[in-house]
Amino acid sequence: MNRRDVLRTLGSGAVAVATPTSVLLAGEDKVPRIAVISLHAPALAADVDGIREELKKLGYVEGRTIEIESYFTDGDKQRARDILKGLIDKGVDVIVPWTTATVQLTMEMTQTIPLVMIASDPVQAKLVQSLSRPGGNVTGVSMSGPDLAGKRLELLREFVPGIQSVAFLSFAPSPGAAAFVRESSEAAGKIGMKLVLRSIDRPDQLVGTLFSGLKEEGAQALVVQPFFTGHAEKLAQLGLKSGVPIISDYPTFPKAGALASLGVDLSKRVRRTAYFIDRILKGAKPADLPVEQPSDFDLAVNVKTAKALGIAVPTTLLARADEVIE
Repeated sequence: MNRRDVLRTLGSGAVAVATPTSVLLAGEDKVPRIAVISLHAPALAADVDGIREELKKLGYVEGRTIEIESYFTDGDKQRARDILKGLIDKGVDVIVPWTTATVQLTMEMTQTIPLVMIASDPVQAKLVQSLSRPGGNVTGVSMSGPDLAGKRLELLREFVPGIQSVAFLSFAPSPGAAAFVRESSEAAGKIGMKLVLRSIDRPDQLVGTLFSGLKEEGAQALVVQPFFTGHAEKLAQLGLKSGVPIISDYPTFPKAGALASLGVDLSKRVRRTAYFIDRILKGAKPADLPVEQPSDFDLAVNVKTAKALGIAVPTTLLARADEVIE
């Protein structure tokens, strides 16, 4: 399969991704149709290739025995609604909604099409009844882990001993923002660290003045809500320019130039949705497929960025790192 997808801009930042063969066979009802939709930025569309690769291992041939298309709207909920309406009207077989907000939106629009979600904390967000028995038409993967908010703050103290104040950047329209803010605030309170909270409404508000304002409030580092993963490179550049170390959940951030990440491997979790898609296409009901929680949490460190920021990375920390980016 040619990895270069046909990109079809749908307006307001929405990007559709579909292979040429799947477009040609769109009218053949015998071919199961899978649609990935996300409020993430289009930069994350490349991770959909992981789903394709896993389904290929399971015996599916794209364009012949399965079709996969994906849509990324960069926070634009109305575009997501419009796309979902088209997908539902078209009668796709499985929808993969990515981000808690996208899952909520999709659940509002269909209670019959099977949904394989990628969400932060599906129980807390009331997306499922329980992890073991999700109920309804939803199953998939959870991205949440135990007390990672506190562990990230402790990690920052290893990088910058004596750090007193950390900023937290959230995306206001995201329903997961409140949980991230609460967890970070509680963790900061336990270790006596000041937390500077900042929330933005649109990705285009990621500008230099945002960082200068955080520094004026005394923030010595920045923890970023993973919703901004599609803007990791821009955030990393702003952090380096302003001298603010950045840490978040996914390795995407340090690979883009941020200081570090502590959390799940996003690409692996996205790939895992192929297992659920396969089970559903073979007759399983989402209600009977337990939601999977992550079991591995990785530490990635960008030593080049640390050097640029004047941070001496302890050798003990490097020894613990799952990935060291030179």
